[in-house]
Amino acid sequence: MKLKKTLPKNWLPSVLAAWFIVPMAIALWLIFGSDIKAGLFNLLEKKTVMHSNVVVEIGESGKDFAQKYKEIVDVNDRNPGSHFYRVNWSDGTLGTVIIKNGSSNLAVDSVLSVMGNSDDTYPTEGISGFSISMGLPPRNNVLHDDARLKFYALLQRIQEAGWKRWIDPSMPRLNGTEALRYQMSEIENGAGLLSLDPSYVPSLDIWMKIKDMTGWQFYLNDVYMNVQLMRDKKRMDPNLPGAYFLTLGLESKDSFQRSEQTFEDRQRWKELYPAVRTRQAEERLHSEEKLSNLGFKIDAKYQNPDE
Repeated sequence: MKLKKTLPKNWLPSVLAAWFIVPMAIALWLIFGSDIKAGLFNLLEKKTVMHSNVVVEIGESGKDFAQKYKEIVDVNDRNPGSHFYRVNWSDGTLGTVIIKNGSSNLAVDSVLSVMGNSDDTYPTEGISGFSISMGLPPRNNVLHDDARLKFYALLQRIQEAGWKRWIDPSMPRLNGTEALRYQMSEIENGAGLLSLDPSYVPSLDIWMKIKDMTGWQFYLNDVYMNVQLMRDKKRMDPNLPGAYFLTLGLESKDSFQRSEQTFEDRQRWKELYPAVRTRQAEERLHSEEKLSNLGFKIDAKYQNPDE
């Protein structure tokens, strides 16, 4: 009687409902638990996917960049005065990087990792360099002719985003097949460093002969870009799939010009750099005269976009 008085009214239906609901909930979890858990993990993954698109911009504050993508950025401050910011999609997925430069935005996908760097010696410059590591899909299993077309489509998009071909001021001004012939030759020391013509699309046969670390260089709004190509040398049968690896480097104009000076003179780079360009112009003239005598056609109308 005492128990009955302490129980609320209509207690029996509530108890029966609980007896029914709890076993049903357990049964549903046992049957569909993996799907439910997968759904929860998918929700967590969606939070990560939000950061799979990373925007990089030369000059951005390193602290701001690290804070913006803190879930996927590792900061290395072990070297005094130097800071490195590594973005790594460690779960095996590939990221997308948007390269922002003024009003220009260029998206590149199949990105493996990104590394940025800043120097406390020049605190107002922010991040002065980025190195973007990427592949050509499908990863490690792309037909060579497909890789050729995908790579030159990338170079085309770079140009459409406003980037102009840049040739080292000490290098001869060569286009198309002329540039490739010189780049692959041993006519001069350093010939292999020539920036190739991004508007020239070679045949598959020639594509297969292009050397590793060949570069295509560009310039826009005080930023230099260098695209370099590498591939698995053990998978060079043109009839079978291969594996391609690209690095896309970005560097500020100030950092680039400083690199032309000795370490001791870098604080005075703005004063000293004009003399570097004078020397490079003389080297270009000498090289072009030599190549002209060998039958190469010089593009005398080309002018470096950073001049």
